[in-house]
Amino acid sequence: MKMTAFNGSPAGAGSATGRILSAFLEGAERAGAETALYHLGDYEIRQCRGCFACWFQTPGRCVQRDGMEPLLRACLAADVVCFGSPVYSWNMTALLKNFVDRLIPLKSPRLVQTGGDFDMADAVQRPKRHVAVANCGFPGENNFSIIKAAFSCCDPCLEIYRNCGRLLTTQNPDVRPAVEAYLDAVRQAGFQLASAGEVDRDVRRRLEAPLMSTEDYVRFLGMGTL
Repeated sequence: MKMTAFNGSPAGAGSATGRILSAFLEGAERAGAETALYHLGDYEIRQCRGCFACWFQTPGRCVQRDGMEPLLRACLAADVVCFGSPVYSWNMTALLKNFVDRLIPLKSPRLVQTGGDFDMADAVQRPKRHVAVANCGFPGENNFSIIKAAFSCCDPCLEIYRNCGRLLTTQNPDVRPAVEAYLDAVRQAGFQLASAGEVDRDVRRRLEAPLMSTEDYVRFLGMGTL
């Protein structure tokens, strides 16, 4: 099994999103999966031109020659694709959105209908599963509403949404035990998905457990409330 993750955080490997994705892939590796993690900020990815040349002139291949070429190959070769992003203005980052826009060569100009929904058919009919990962620096769950709707388009088999995300990168010794327990749950999720094809209820519950109370987190941020 090939499991590939794309990190849309501009902070790259040192980001909270990067920590979650790394832990998830670490667990998958323990189950024997072949993994790869790409930090999108390390690549020059120009915006999609909307020219549809990748459908009608050079099928499956974008006319732009930039850093997207190896990423497209990696995405196509993966059995499980993980999309990761911090929440920026209630949605995914511009880095990840631009990357997703440039995935259009993996589609073809043929409509498919599922129920009352329409989409474009995959250019290569190959089973693929998706995992959605997002973290937010604020407490509460409301900040994930829009990004959840965006990720729903790929019908993820697993969604990991982490609020109070600033805790993931702190070196505060009082906080680290809770963070490590959470990352252990993320590793277990990667292990189970790679080995059994699904994540059990107990691990999902641990992924959703609070790292800190809202009141304590607001004090941790030093921001105060109105």
